[in-house]
Amino acid sequence: MSRGENPIADSIPLAADSRRLPLAELRQKDLNLLVVLAALLETHSVSEAARRLDSSQPSTSRMLERLREEFGDPLLIKSALKMLPTRRAQELQPALETVLRTIESLYTQIEHYDPAQETGSYAIGINDALQALIAPAFLAELRRVAPRARVRLHPVPLPSGLSAMTSGAIDVMVAFYPVESEALRSELLFHAQFGCLCAAGNERLGEAPGAAELAALPCLDISQFGIITRMVDRYFASHGQQRNIACTMTSYLAVADAITGTDLYAMVPRYLAPILCRHPGVRFVPIDDPALAVPVHLCWHNNVHAHPFVSLLRSMLASVARGLAV
Repeated sequence: MSRGENPIADSIPLAADSRRLPLAELRQKDLNLLVVLAALLETHSVSEAARRLDSSQPSTSRMLERLREEFGDPLLIKSALKMLPTRRAQELQPALETVLRTIESLYTQIEHYDPAQETGSYAIGINDALQALIAPAFLAELRRVAPRARVRLHPVPLPSGLSAMTSGAIDVMVAFYPVESEALRSELLFHAQFGCLCAAGNERLGEAPGAAELAALPCLDISQFGIITRMVDRYFASHGQQRNIACTMTSYLAVADAITGTDLYAMVPRYLAPILCRHPGVRFVPIDDPALAVPVHLCWHNNVHAHPFVSLLRSMLASVARGLAV
């Protein structure tokens, strides 16, 4: 999982393995004193700095003494009207402002997050059939909400969706069945009902075929990780039948050309029927059997659950799925 420019990381000049002070030593520093120093350098007045800090003047004076000890410099020197910063204090002020703005951004980046400014790169694991269903409406919404973001839709990398999300290779996954893991979360999008695609002139396949009728015909099996194959085989087995698999493919979108003019049939999701039947050589026959339906889930890892843009991606994918005619 790659990300775009990170203003927080970019503002920190030292990498984690090249800090001048070890974390254990840095932990001994009272970083609250930097806030006090910023107030003093902005106001040139202990009393005014105390007011801004919602503190007392004696307490602020004590903290100024501690700052002088830490930096080995008086930092502010009394004058007729206001305290004057030393040269060292003037040199510290720009870096101090950068540090405090960086710390502030750590606490406010989610609150002030604007997806229109997002420039990061994100990946959605989703097979070609589900891309054909979801991508048009999803990409239109993405371009409207976050036109500068870079989002890749591609099949889930091997060996598994869990490992891909754990490693950050993909940020979210749209898949048949949820991936079971305590490290993952999932949301049901819809149930995909399957039916039969065959050549338009296939007279052996009627308008309401059952398992026995289909078992007598040669089948073009579409297998992606074996999930749908097992579901279809269970359907036939529940009716005491077995498929006559003549060939196996992995792409639903290649099925129409493959079966045109043949006696083959293929079990395909009903949501793809409008797309596949643009081919004049095929027809779709629905089969209304709950055994031929699989749940489609949105899955994501705990490590991106609170990420603002990944949360937005999940929301958009779920919204698009709810509006589909499946």
